[in-house]
Amino acid sequence: MRIGGSLEESLSKGYRLDVRAILQESWQQTRSNGFGMLLAIMGVMAIWILLSNVLLAPLLQSEKGLDSAMFISLLITMVMAPMSSALDMLGLQQAIGVRARASQVFDFFRHFLRLGLLSLLGSLLTSLFGPLFDLLGLPMILAFIPSALVGMGLVFTVPLVLERGLSPAQAILVSLKVFARGWPSLVLLHCIMLGLCLLAMIPMGLGLIWVAPLYFNCKGILYRDLCGVAVEVSETPSPADHFNA
Repeated sequence: MRIGGSLEESLSKGYRLDVRAILQESWQQTRSNGFGMLLAIMGVMAIWILLSNVLLAPLLQSEKGLDSAMFISLLITMVMAPMSSALDMLGLQQAIGVRARASQVFDFFRHFLRLGLLSLLGSLLTSLFGPLFDLLGLPMILAFIPSALVGMGLVFTVPLVLERGLSPAQAILVSLKVFARGWPSLVLLHCIMLGLCLLAMIPMGLGLIWVAPLYFNCKGILYRDLCGVAVEVSETPSPADHFNA
């Protein structure tokens, strides 16, 4: 059975989100089940920082190592893709009432190739506009707008690959189509989350303890409400009733 909305209806009829209700539900999830998600986020960030400092930083300090640094950067992106994608899936898991566990960030390495390709394609799409604007002689700062919109449009790609079984290219196209059908609400939600992140950085970044899990819980709720989530329901037989005369 499917919980939540319908991908087909979102694509055909469009939608309008209740941003306040999504934020409220995300906050409730973060307050009640945020610890496991927080540990997962901290673990993924720690691994990324470790890989970057050990493999990438020494190459960036040398002019001769720039080509190697680009290759290593792509390699780190591929390696981190299953773990960063796991955060999206943990948010989706909590959106249907299943508590997240930090150890689950390692559960998706069996999808390494698909998630790595998805991450590379997404990075390529969001980084195209800088060189394109430079080629056309447009102000580079304006390239941020289409890059940000495309980045928002890719918000559904990971669960579309892992939950729906789409290929990376199909997931990107479908996610962008879903985004286009109700983009004002999604842009508003992302702007609010950006504002919360900036506020969270003020007290030495301590606010990210709540805002980071809140973000992934929001993404899970969005996917559930707009695309629906397939769950397997098993019915266990109850014992027969006994009557005493």
